[in-house]
Amino acid sequence: METMGLVRIVPETQGCLRICDLPDDLLLQILILVPGKDAVATAILSKRWRYIWQMLPKLAFKDDRYSESFGWFIDKSMQLHKAPLLISLVVELGEHCPADVDVRKWVDKAVNHSVRTLDFALLWTGEPTSFPKSLYTCGTLVSLSLSNQILVDVSFPASLPSLLYLDLLNVVYKDEDSLARLLSSSPVLRELDVQRRNEGDNLKNFTVKVPSLELLIYVRRGGQQEQEEDQIGSLVIDCPALTDFSIYDDLGYYCSLTENMLCLDEVYISYVPNPDGKFLRCLSSARCIRLYLSESMVACCNAINFSRLIDLVFVSENPVYWLEPLIFMLQNSPKLKILTIDTNGSPTSSWNQPSTIPQCLSSHLEIVRWKNYEGREDEKQLMSYILANSKCLKTVKIFGILPWCKKVLESMPRISASSRLLYSSTDKADWTF
Repeated sequence: METMGLVRIVPETQGCLRICDLPDDLLLQILILVPGKDAVATAILSKRWRYIWQMLPKLAFKDDRYSESFGWFIDKSMQLHKAPLLISLVVELGEHCPADVDVRKWVDKAVNHSVRTLDFALLWTGEPTSFPKSLYTCGTLVSLSLSNQILVDVSFPASLPSLLYLDLLNVVYKDEDSLARLLSSSPVLRELDVQRRNEGDNLKNFTVKVPSLELLIYVRRGGQQEQEEDQIGSLVIDCPALTDFSIYDDLGYYCSLTENMLCLDEVYISYVPNPDGKFLRCLSSARCIRLYLSESMVACCNAINFSRLIDLVFVSENPVYWLEPLIFMLQNSPKLKILTIDTNGSPTSSWNQPSTIPQCLSSHLEIVRWKNYEGREDEKQLMSYILANSKCLKTVKIFGILPWCKKVLESMPRISASSRLLYSSTDKADWTF
């Protein structure tokens, strides 16, 4: 034990004393790094810590234990919070939290303290909750995420002049006009993530009209249920600045892209049951396409000239004959440099050699990656054709290959003497879907 003046310092407590001697600004930086409930709990450590957390510019409350009292804990914490500026507020309430917790008060307080990031996930079993008007007229809000039991009710003029990022995840909408007002109130919106659930989703027609939007993720899952013709709704996307687009919709919606959307650069098409002609034509501008082949998308492979396409990920897991559509895409993509194929679960296709060699093979294709290659006859025919005609080919990498397939591949003639064959015994590929 050491002594310093009249104060005794026990070695085991030196670290604690040093932390307590730090200035408030540094202590706040420490508390920002811990979960909100733990930051609030530091109030019981000592008098020095009692009020520090109240000045935190960022608060995050996540109900890990799905406690019934967690809502009350947040409510009390928000009442005691005194920071003049609240940069971000993140709240996740679990299924056991009472639905009568007044989350509207928390939103109002955050807006009154110039919040920039607001993220609410209400996972309780009660009815969807609407948020106060102040949320939809917040001039400082940059990022907004609303999840689950939230009712998007914008039945009044709204204004979100700073909003750049918006997530609408399995929420409920009062009506189509509420969605339209919310989107039109965000003149600088760049990124929109929409996830819709079949149960409780009350919109038949879903329209995304945002002139400034650059990235859109749209997912709707319903188990591919059969629907009557008059029950099928529509998805309309009118975003002339859109460059990145990801879509999955298994409910049979009619999907339409307006013809002014010619900036599409990267497209991820997982499932689109009823694309119209405008949708297909807009794909022609893409430089990178991730395509999950379905019967509805076969037409695009034949009918569209992909004049800018450089990177193609072609996945066939549905019971669709994949070989002919892929050949069409190769013929229609003269600048293709990277081709990724995944034939997992696809039926065997008959091989009909093209009458002319696709331009991309003779002048551009450099990299071929194949996942779940099984050495079937149709796969061998295509691989042999690619190796024999790809003059610029540098690398062919096969993932999940069976040992006996290697000798067959090695024996195939290659027009590109510098090309390499690489193998992986696992199906882990170095690309993402």
